[in-house]
Amino acid sequence: MTFKNILVALDGSSSSQLAADYGFWLATNLGASLSAQHVVDPRLVDLFIEPEFGEELGFGISVDTSDKVFNALRKIGSVILNLYATEAASRGLKTTTFLAEGYVAEEIVKYGDKFDLIILGHRGKGKRSMPSRMMLGSMAERVALNAGVPVLIARQPVDKVKQILVAYDGSEPARGALLMAENLAKNTGARLKAVTIVTSDQNKAESKFLVEEGERFLREYSDKDVFAIEEGAVTNTLLGYAEDTNSLLVLGAYGFTNPDRNVLGSTTTAVIREAKSSVLVFRPKRTHIKEKTQEVLKQTVRR
Repeated sequence: MTFKNILVALDGSSSSQLAADYGFWLATNLGASLSAQHVVDPRLVDLFIEPEFGEELGFGISVDTSDKVFNALRKIGSVILNLYATEAASRGLKTTTFLAEGYVAEEIVKYGDKFDLIILGHRGKGKRSMPSRMMLGSMAERVALNAGVPVLIARQPVDKVKQILVAYDGSEPARGALLMAENLAKNTGARLKAVTIVTSDQNKAESKFLVEEGERFLREYSDKDVFAIEEGAVTNTLLGYAEDTNSLLVLGAYGFTNPDRNVLGSTTTAVIREAKSSVLVFRPKRTHIKEKTQEVLKQTVRR
C-alpha cells in the first residue's frame, strides 16, 4: 500500500509540528499530495467566556462576545494553516488547507476519509492539555480507533526514526501492515523489522511458523533478516523494542486475536497512550472494504 494523499491535523502545538514534519517527510519520499486541517471547536468559545476565564481576559458573557471569540479562533486557525503552507512551499511541496468547525476528533475522522493517511500529534503524559480534552493530544486515541484509514501519531522527531517496526501476528491486517511498512522502508531508506511477540513457551512453535509465513509475503525484503521473535508482555515488549531501536511502530488494526493481544483494543490504546515512539495504526480504507463486499455480493447473486 502506498500513501498518495496525506492529511495532517494541526492545532498549533509543538506536537502538531511533529506531525507536520512527518507529513513533509512522507510527501517528499513517497511523492504524495499533502493537505492540512485545523478544527475550530465551539466548546472553546464556551470555555473562554466562562466567568473564571472571561474576567481575566476582559470578556463579558454576551452573544457579541461569543462571536468575537469564535472569529478570533478562526483567525488563529487560518494563521496556523498559512504558516504550514508557507513551510511546505519552502520545501518544494504544494499543499491544500482546510479550516473546519466542530468537535475535533469527529471532524478529523470525517474529513480524513478522503485520504490514504491521517497524521496528528499527541501530547502524552506530563503535557498540559485543554479542559474538556479538546485538543489533539487527547484526540489521538479517538481518531486512531475511529478513522477509516491508517493513522500516524507523531511522538518522536522524524529525524530520529531509523527503522520501521511491524508488530506481526499473521492476521490479514498484520500482513497489510507488513507490506505497507516494506513500502515505507523502501522509499524512506529506513530499516525494516517485524517482531512477533510470544507470551509463553507454548507459543514459540506457532510463532516460528508465522515468521516463515510472513517472510513469504515480503516482496523486496524477503532475502533480508527482517523478522524477530521476542518473549514478554505484548505492550511493554513492543514499546521497549520500538524505543530501543528508534522505530516508527506499525500496528495492524484487529491484528491480535486473544485478549492480551487485541491491537485495536487494550494493546493499541496502551501503545498510543504510553509510547515514546511514533505509532502508525494500519487498516484498509473503508471504501476498499465496501467495494470488496459489493463484489462478493455480486458474485453471490450470479450464483
